[in-house]
Amino acid sequence: MFYPLVSVIIPVYQAEKFLTECVESVRKQDYSELEIVLVNDGSTDRSNQMCEELAAADPRIRVIHQNNKGSGAARNAGIKEATGKYLLFLDADDKLDDSSAIRSLAARAEREQADIVIGTYRRWRANGEKVKCCSNLEKENPDSAEFRFHGFFQKGTLSYDWGKLYRKSFLESHDLWIPPYSYAEDKAHNFRCCACHPKYAFVPQSIVLYRENLQSLTYQAKKNLMRNWILIASDFEQFLKEKHLSREYGDLIFFHLLIGAMYLAKEEMTYQGKKIRVAAKILKQYSRNPFVEQKLTLKECIRYTRQIKSLFWKLLAFTLVLFIQMHMYFVVAAVFVWMSSLGIDSL
Repeated sequence: MFYPLVSVIIPVYQAEKFLTECVESVRKQDYSELEIVLVNDGSTDRSNQMCEELAAADPRIRVIHQNNKGSGAARNAGIKEATGKYLLFLDADDKLDDSSAIRSLAARAEREQADIVIGTYRRWRANGEKVKCCSNLEKENPDSAEFRFHGFFQKGTLSYDWGKLYRKSFLESHDLWIPPYSYAEDKAHNFRCCACHPKYAFVPQSIVLYRENLQSLTYQAKKNLMRNWILIASDFEQFLKEKHLSREYGDLIFFHLLIGAMYLAKEEMTYQGKKIRVAAKILKQYSRNPFVEQKLTLKECIRYTRQIKSLFWKLLAFTLVLFIQMHMYFVVAAVFVWMSSLGIDSL
C-alpha cells in the first residue's frame, strides 16, 4: 500500500505548558509517513527553545520562526513550508485523540480521492472529562444548504481548520490561504473551501482532543469583534462574486450574520453583565451597519430558512429578523438574557 506524506502543521504561541504533549501525540501515530512543521509565532516563553529541542530529537520535525502574526499567518507559513500531499492542522494546546487518527484520515482520503476529510472531536475539560462534541455529516448532501447549516452553525464540524485533512493541491489550486482576521479566521477559510466544491469525506472516530484552555483567545474578550465578524461576511461575498457563486452560497452570509447578532450579545453580556440594556446596545449598533441591514431582511430569511430542516431555527431566525427590522432591540435582548439566565447557550 502507498502511504502519502502527511504534513502536520502546528502553530506555536506561548505554548510551553502543552507543546510537548501535543507533539508527542503526533510522534506516536501509527502512520509512518509524517512530517511535523512547528511554526513558532513570536513566543516569548520557552516555546522557542522547546521547538528546537523537539526538532533535534526527531528528524521529521522542522521549525519555522516568525514574528507574532497570529495563528492564521502561522498556518499559512506552514502550508508554504510543507511538502506533504495532505495537510493536517493541529493547535499546540490540543492533541490527537488516538494513535490511528492520521492513518484513518489518510486512508479515507486515498480511497475516496477526497479534498477534505473530517472526523469528530472531543472536548477536553480541566477536570479531565472528555466529551464527544459533534457528529459527522456523511449522510448529508454536500451541495445543500442543510449540509452547510448543519456543519457550520449547528455542529461546527466544518468550521475549524484543526483536525481536518486537506489535500494540499486543492488549497493551492484555488489559492485558499487562511485570511488574516483576528478571530474566526478558520471559519472564514472553510467558507471559501466549501464554495470551491471540494470532495468531502468523513471518518467516524474522534481525531482531536480539544482542550478547554481558559488562556486561549477563545475564552478572552475580543477587540473589534463586531468589525471582524462583519468583515468576514462582506469579504466572503466578494469572494463569491469573483467565483460567480453569490446566489448559491448566500445562505452562509445570512446565517453567519444572524449568528453574529446572538454571539455579539452573548460576548457583551459575558464581560459587561447580563443586562437587557447591555445586549440591546450592541444589537442596535450591529443591526444598523449598512451591510448587516442589507443582508438581515425577511426576504433573505425566508429564502434561506426554507432550505433547512430545523423548525426551531426557522422560527428563531424569522422572529429575530422581524424584531430587528422593527428596531425592537430590547425585546430581542430580553430573550437573550432570559436564555442566558437559564443556562441555554444562545449559539
